[in-house]
Amino acid sequence: MNHLALIGPPDLVTRRIAAIQGIYRIGRGEAAGVARSFEPGDERRRQNLLAWFERGAEPGATLLVDDWKYCSDSDPGLADSVRWIAAAAWNVRVIITARAVDELPERLPLRVEVLDFLSLHGLGRFTKALAWKGRWWKVPVGVSESGRPVVAELTHFADGKWRTGSHLSITAPEAFRSLVLGLLTTHSPKLFQAVFIDAHDTDVFAGLDQAPHVLAHHRDAARDPARIAEELLAESERRLEVVGNTWTVFDHRGFDQVLPQLLVCVNGFAELEATELGAALLTIAQDVGKSGVQLLLDSPHEVADLRIDDCEAPANLDEVAKSLPRLMLREEPVPDFFSLHEMPNKHVWKPRPVKLQYRVAVGVDEYGQPVEIDLKSKHLQDGMGPHGDVVAPEGRRAEGIRALVLGQMLRHSPDELQVVLIDFHGNGVFAGLDGAPHVRHGIVDLLEDHELRTRTLAESRHRTIWDYRAAGLALPELLICIDGVHGLLEERPEFSELLQTLATAGRTYGQHLLLSDTTPSEHSSYRLELTEQGWTRRIGRSVESLVLPTDLNDVAWSLPIQMASS
Repeated sequence: MNHLALIGPPDLVTRRIAAIQGIYRIGRGEAAGVARSFEPGDERRRQNLLAWFERGAEPGATLLVDDWKYCSDSDPGLADSVRWIAAAAWNVRVIITARAVDELPERLPLRVEVLDFLSLHGLGRFTKALAWKGRWWKVPVGVSESGRPVVAELTHFADGKWRTGSHLSITAPEAFRSLVLGLLTTHSPKLFQAVFIDAHDTDVFAGLDQAPHVLAHHRDAARDPARIAEELLAESERRLEVVGNTWTVFDHRGFDQVLPQLLVCVNGFAELEATELGAALLTIAQDVGKSGVQLLLDSPHEVADLRIDDCEAPANLDEVAKSLPRLMLREEPVPDFFSLHEMPNKHVWKPRPVKLQYRVAVGVDEYGQPVEIDLKSKHLQDGMGPHGDVVAPEGRRAEGIRALVLGQMLRHSPDELQVVLIDFHGNGVFAGLDGAPHVRHGIVDLLEDHELRTRTLAESRHRTIWDYRAAGLALPELLICIDGVHGLLEERPEFSELLQTLATAGRTYGQHLLLSDTTPSEHSSYRLELTEQGWTRRIGRSVESLVLPTDLNDVAWSLPIQMASS
């Protein structure tokens, strides 16, 4: 008998097995339509049921393991028992359910049916904040005849070292649509955009063209291929100019420049290949490393790095192809502070990888994705710092300051981060923050701190603070927040020399300036700025709009007290 794995939520699984008789189930709670049901935690009854199936059970009986991950966690030996039953008991059937393909046990001969598109991607539901976490690496398309996931590798390494985009070809229409919808579902429009080209006016892109990622949908392309070719060539040239001398588009994006991948999806390529459009597509394909323009073709071609043969797409693909793109257009609520940081309503000071240290979210973009600030030096540790500005009117600057400083305090202990607060105008812009244990109170001699750090590194023969820490020694970063910096420099001109010293050498010794006023300073690497359209983050030529958490004022008063008492 064929053994099955059903991937999807409980309601779809129940509908799928409704007509099957003689089901003996291991799973939580009760289930309709089964002969007997046994709780995974009831070891005696569960083992008796498995032993009965190992002896052959009754002809036509079905062993249902409902929610494999949960059941196997309760019984570490369950996989071995089910493998034996599936291999030796010829007149019984095994059905396993799971919420995601990667939860299935290994070395078990199962025919996999993906009942739910979201489950194929490991999602229980779709929200932009939850789903758009893809990093343009790979995406599942469906399952093969052997029940293995079929995955599209979106990139490869040219010459063994340069990461570059892959051109793809998929001949099966359902698999073609599944790949496109998978990319739309798991990647933000900030990272991935699409152009749809249909040689004729078919329904292959029906529903998908409603997604915010789609720049254009060219129907009946065979009638006017020259116009579309001209548009695509112009877009490729524009992208090459933007990337400039950077090695690849991925390196360019690594400097926090926003240039999404562009996937040109072509239905009916065989008919377009001999036209101006076909020639343009093949020309564009050569510059994929820099331009980020990749091709998805519905027929084999030598330009395609990866060919995906027929596979079984999720059963509800057509249904979700109509509903999901429309969900992507809906506005979602702005997360509160702790939701933004994906943490419970308290601080958790845990060690972080070097890449993530001093990198925190300050808000979300229009797609619900975190917009981050990294205090680390752009040149030494691939960060965004070392120094930044908060530019806004006097009554609004506290919002940007709180978003950044509270995020850093939430993630880093006082042993990792110390803060100096200088409120030149005395307007209470740091109210609440000054209660945190990270804050150095009293008169802080910044020049003396700088000289102490310089001596410490020199005596230990380390070039930077990061070399010092790599040797197992401790020295916290120092974040110096100055509000009303222009007024301070006008009244105390001698302070400009100290600021210049810190701005120049701070990245080496772990000292960071956060300067706030109504206009930018000359020292910043990044900037949080309030414009007429709202808050933005500026890093070089990159400008991103963002929305700050809604509860910053409350958190500014409660979190520092909580941290001080822990």
